[in-house]
Amino acid sequence: MVGSIGSGLPAVVAWKQLEKTGSQQRERWEKQPSVQREIEYAKNFIAKAKNVDELINDRRFMSFALSAFGLESEVDKKGLLRKVLLSDLTDINSYANRMNDARFKELAQRLDLKGSGLDVVKSEATMNSLTLRYKKNEFDKAQGQATPGMREAIYFKENAGRMKSPWDVLGDRTMREVVFKVFDLPREVAVQSVESQATALTRKVDISKFKDAKWVEKTIQSYLSKVDQEKANENGGAASMYASLLTPLFDSGGGSLDLLQALSTRR
Repeated sequence: MVGSIGSGLPAVVAWKQLEKTGSQQRERWEKQPSVQREIEYAKNFIAKAKNVDELINDRRFMSFALSAFGLESEVDKKGLLRKVLLSDLTDINSYANRMNDARFKELAQRLDLKGSGLDVVKSEATMNSLTLRYKKNEFDKAQGQATPGMREAIYFKENAGRMKSPWDVLGDRTMREVVFKVFDLPREVAVQSVESQATALTRKVDISKFKDAKWVEKTIQSYLSKVDQEKANENGGAASMYASLLTPLFDSGGGSLDLLQALSTRR
C-alpha cells in the first residue's frame, strides 16, 4: 500500500519509522489517484448540489465528509445523520448536542446545514478544511490497516494533551482503549458506576501526565508492544518470544490499572 509504513513489521518498529518519515510517506500517499478521485468528486458534487436532501443522500460525498471527522463507518445511518446535521445547535436538547460522541456535533457545526443550507459547505474555506481532514484521517486509517494499533497510537499522541479530566478520557473511545490496554484494566470495571470508573482511572493515572510528551511517547510504545504481544500470541510461541523482546520497560506506578471498563461505561 503506497504511503503505508511498516506493513508486516512489529507495531513498535513501524511507529519509530512513522515518526522519522511520516511526512514524506503521507505526501506520497496523498498523490495516489484513488485519493485524488474522491477529493475531486466531493468538490464537483458540492458545486452542483441544489439542496440538503441531495447532499445527505449522496453516499460518496457523505463518506468523504464523514471521514473528515473519523465517522466514515456511520455513512449508512441516514436517519441518524439527518437528525444530527439538521439539529438546532443552540438547543442543548437537540440531537447533535445529546450525542455521546462529540464528533457528530463538530460535523454539524462545520457543515451548518441547519443554519445556512448549503452556503457554508459550498464555500472554498469549508471544502479546503474538509479535504485536509479527509486526507489526514484516511492516511491514519491506512497506517492502521497496514499495522494494527498504529491508528490509535497516532490519535493518542495528537489528542492526549487535551485530556483535562478523567471524564475526558472515559468519554473518548480511542483514548480509553489505549489507556485500558496499557494499564491492563479488568473488563469487570465496566459494570461499576461512572463515578467508580473515574476513581479507578485517577487512582492509576495522573491526568496531568497527559500533557507530558515523554509520558505520552512511553505510553504509546507500551500500547504498541502489547498489540505486538497479542498478535504474536496468536501466531505461536516463537513469535511470542520475539515480541517480548520488543516490549519496552514501562513504569506504570505498580499494579494493573482498573481502567478499561471504567472508560467503557462513561461512553
